[in-house]
Amino acid sequence: MQFAADNRAVRILTIWISVSGIAATSLLSAIAGLVTPWFLLLSGISGLLTVFLALWYPRRYADTMRGSFDGKAIRAVTGVFTKKNIYVPIGALRTFETVTTPLQRLYGCRTVILRFAGGSAILPLLPTEQAQRLTAALEQYEE
Repeated sequence: MQFAADNRAVRILTIWISVSGIAATSLLSAIAGLVTPWFLLLSGISGLLTVFLALWYPRRYADTMRGSFDGKAIRAVTGVFTKKNIYVPIGALRTFETVTTPLQRLYGCRTVILRFAGGSAILPLLPTEQAQRLTAALEQYEE
């Protein structure tokens, strides 16, 4: 069984980056009005960085978030700046759960959290159908 992030993850990441960037730019602009106009330069840089990241990062993330479950182990690759290879044998898996934020529910995504002896792994922004198939497959091997 294969799973991967898709355009829904791109939309969610674009919204998160945009909202965070607008908040940071607004804060820097307010500080510029209170303290010194030099903060307007930082505000402009923050705005440009927000636009760049909102256009560049979400697509790269969706292209790199891939994984599979073959009945023996879960394998996944995540990350844009630093690649993270996830390998969780089914025998080491203790619990798993799906988590959704309101924005994820709106766009039909879920985050799957895998807990195993010694840590946990997060598979963020999977389409709801793929997350449900993955958890259903994991429930069969839970015994």
